[in-house]
Amino acid sequence: MTPAMNLAVTTEQPVSRSIDTSFIRNLFSDKHLPSPLLLLSKSSVDENYKSLKRALPRAAIHYAVKSNNHSAILDRVQACGGNFDVCSAAEIDAVLRTGVDAGSLIHSHPIKSNEEFDSAIEKGVQVFVVDNESEIEKLHRYTDISLKIMIRFRIATNHQAVVNLQYKFGCTTDEVIPLAQKIRESGHQYYGLCFHIGSQCIFVDNYIKAIDKSSELIESLRQHDLETSMLDIGGGFPVEYVEPIPSIEEFCQPIERALNEKIDNSIEVVCEPGRYISASPITLVSSIIGKSVRDGKVWYYLDDGVYSTFSGIVFDSCQYPVISYAGGEDKLSVLAGPTCDSFDVMYDGLMMPDHNIGDRIIFPLMGAYCAVSGSYFNSLKRPNYKVID
Repeated sequence: MTPAMNLAVTTEQPVSRSIDTSFIRNLFSDKHLPSPLLLLSKSSVDENYKSLKRALPRAAIHYAVKSNNHSAILDRVQACGGNFDVCSAAEIDAVLRTGVDAGSLIHSHPIKSNEEFDSAIEKGVQVFVVDNESEIEKLHRYTDISLKIMIRFRIATNHQAVVNLQYKFGCTTDEVIPLAQKIRESGHQYYGLCFHIGSQCIFVDNYIKAIDKSSELIESLRQHDLETSMLDIGGGFPVEYVEPIPSIEEFCQPIERALNEKIDNSIEVVCEPGRYISASPITLVSSIIGKSVRDGKVWYYLDDGVYSTFSGIVFDSCQYPVISYAGGEDKLSVLAGPTCDSFDVMYDGLMMPDHNIGDRIIFPLMGAYCAVSGSYFNSLKRPNYKVID
């Protein structure tokens, strides 16, 4: 059973360094806020960007737009000096609006339709990722331009991240040199290597192992007259939701050390954080619209659910902090969404005090892989964003 966090308890004993209890307190007292509502803090975007940059100075930051494509986040990343990792024509359009140079973007999707490929090139994108021979064959269509092609590889790890991003993409390490040679034969430039050991990864050893293998591959490629210009170490940097994790400084220290020891300074290193940048700037304000007692549990029906902002429970395997204001004895409870589908249940077995219809429940850390993967099932209202600073 999962306990909800009473505001008074979080003030006395903070359960997450990412939760601003004074900010949460104001949300309960402000009766004029509509519900459901997503509150976006631009200063939190800045803070996250700068914290990661301090912790991992060797790596240039290319924000993973797929985690949250809100224009306020993109603007703050660009203003902080960051760049972008994009995967589609629409994402390219969104970031070009910030004034960033298309030639500096990284198109990290290893599989692209011909139409997506053409669109990206027409917009000026030059750096692309592949992980198989069929994708390299698409390069033969472009004879009047020299593209910079990265190869994404995968490694075996002792521990998996919460979201395994090596399951669907990444060639074996034995395939890297043959693929690089085929890139060269296509008339385009083998540009570098990339890996992504998974999202919400708390196992720093996965990064170290991938960096070690990158070093070996770089040397082997050099022996075949293939020089590596860039190493992309992906994202996956973890966020503290409900379980304690190391600080970003502590987490990145061995990664920074491995990069400096194993990767020559002539090679540009980049990373692709999504969650670490976008999760904590977003807080969801939701309200109870219905209540019943079923099979010994108190069921609360909220105005947001799995088909909307809580889609991250399904697609991102994530559980978000639940903060309530009511006091009293905890009761076995369920939080469900507003749709007519029984699948639309976020928390079953939650321990929380009794609440009434109209009461608010606050959910911090709702910025990453939430709104972007939601739908309009039942044609119900989805929460609007409100930029708060």
